[in-house]
Amino acid sequence: ATMLERDLLEPTTLGPPCTPAGPRRTASAPHRAMEGGAPAPPPADGGMAFPSQYDESGTTSFDRVEAELRGAALKIFCEMPDGSVQEIECNMGHDVVYAKGQLARKTEIEFGRMKLYMDGKLMFDPLSFNDFPSITSSEIRVQVTVDPDDES
Repeated sequence: ATMLERDLLEPTTLGPPCTPAGPRRTASAPHRAMEGGAPAPPPADGGMAFPSQYDESGTTSFDRVEAELRGAALKIFCEMPDGSVQEIECNMGHDVVYAKGQLARKTEIEFGRMKLYMDGKLMFDPLSFNDFPSITSSEIRVQVTVDPDDES
């Protein structure tokens, strides 16, 4: 006989043959219901196998952490070189780059040409609004300068 046939024909020596573990168990409640028995009682936790990821207001724990990191709402009044004022809405956790991006979209001025100043001091791009201790309210005023266009 070939090796394959020998393996198939000879009993293995891995352990005792499989035998039932004990007497046959009775069907669980859901199975009894299908077999015509009494319906299964609802689970004690209201029918949920896992706790809901949403709280009573409909937000998830991830949403709460994200909102915490974003910080309080902030309204920025941007005083433009032409005298107009543009309003930008963001959060204290956003950085200056985010606000400049919003302003660039609104005014169609190139992002790289704008600089924001608060109280006469340059607001550096990588800083978040949390990095400015002088921001103590939900509304601030900043002055915007626009560098000359390189194409002119």
